Amino acid sequence: MSQIASRSSHGHEDHAEPHVAARARLSEAAVRFPGGLGTLSAGLWFVGIVGLIAAAVGAMSTGEHGTAHALAAYHVGFLFALGLSLGCLGLTMILQQFNAGWSAAIRRQAENIASLIPLVFVLFLPIAIMEIAVTHGKLFHWMDTHHTAHDPVIQAKSGYLNVGRWALCAVVFFAVWTFFALKLRGFSIRQDETGDKWLTAKARRMSSYGLLIFALTTAFASFDWLMSMDPHWFSTMFGVYFFAGSMMSCIALIILVLGVLRMKGKLEGVVTADHFHDLGKLLLSFTIFWAYVTFCQYFLIWYSNIPEETAFYNLRSHSGYEVLGVTLTFGHFIVPFVVLLFREVKRNYKLLMAVAAWQLVMHSVDLLFMVRPIVQGVRFGEHVWLDILGLLGPLCIFLGFVAWRVGSAPLVPIKDPRLHEALAHKNYV
Repeated sequence: MSQIASRSSHGHEDHAEPHVAARARLSEAAVRFPGGLGTLSAGLWFVGIVGLIAAAVGAMSTGEHGTAHALAAYHVGFLFALGLSLGCLGLTMILQQFNAGWSAAIRRQAENIASLIPLVFVLFLPIAIMEIAVTHGKLFHWMDTHHTAHDPVIQAKSGYLNVGRWALCAVVFFAVWTFFALKLRGFSIRQDETGDKWLTAKARRMSSYGLLIFALTTAFASFDWLMSMDPHWFSTMFGVYFFAGSMMSCIALIILVLGVLRMKGKLEGVVTADHFHDLGKLLLSFTIFWAYVTFCQYFLIWYSNIPEETAFYNLRSHSGYEVLGVTLTFGHFIVPFVVLLFREVKRNYKLLMAVAAWQLVMHSVDLLFMVRPIVQGVRFGEHVWLDILGLLGPLCIFLGFVAWRVGSAPLVPIKDPRLHEALAHKNYV
């Protein structure tokens, strides 16, 4: 009997050891960061303010097309911030819906970034106000009634391309995204306090129908704020194209945030090489997916050879913009694809951070390739400083709030019922 009791005692001790180790890894020092990344936030906000001032100066000092150029540069920065926040919202819903246990260790940062969608709405307001009340179609040419009065194509699309519907849909889109982002993060934060497991079920249920709504609103937002800049052109794949870029960029940003936290001594033993390995695989997957959608869009337009569709690529195949196209082919796909094939890169968080930073730069080039050729009267390479600083204005303000948001709650959902699975996660593939 004593031997049986001894074995039973040892069994309980062995079973308890992982839980003791897990509690040690979830110490206050490891999963809380009250000061946050305050210095980084301040630096990013400073760069953002300088960028906005530079955009304003550029609008007034670079000739008759300066306003359109500055507004386009700002628009690229806004779209970048929008894609990051929407990508994180979509990722949060996907992880909840699939009940991905390993992701409990990394999901909080996606929730944090998604919760900044109200800030992105504030960044959108200058574009809406300028285009509706001041510039009257410098970016969205269909808003210029003098330009469109004799254009039968735009006239035929006026039921959709009109200021009232455009503005109303913008408000609806941001309201829907804000609701889901704040609700899902709210469930997670409340669970940190109460430990209520039903909050996980609520988040999964909300994500089930939320994903459908998210997909539709994101697609139509990309039509409104990107595709409609060239009102004659259309692509049925454009919503998926925008989604692919948004998901890739948001995963890259999460890798950078988690990497910085690890460098600060946080999340030791919580976010491990195995979690970075999975994030690296996701980054590789969406890099491939972006390339697949991009090629399919190009191939279908080339094959059909319809003037209204080919105009998009004709505009970007000369005047220097072909350089951006080649840069995207190699920099956005081929180089990161080859690098991310190596297991060692995905498991070394510092190397993975370098690849993630590279992909974010390439994503900005992708958005520039979308927006910049629309600006009339400004040649490629002219006033590059305005393109760069105008982009950095809204983007750095957004990233400053991302850095500030990091310390506003525990760095992981500490009472998520799947966290024990995340802590035990091993990646053998």
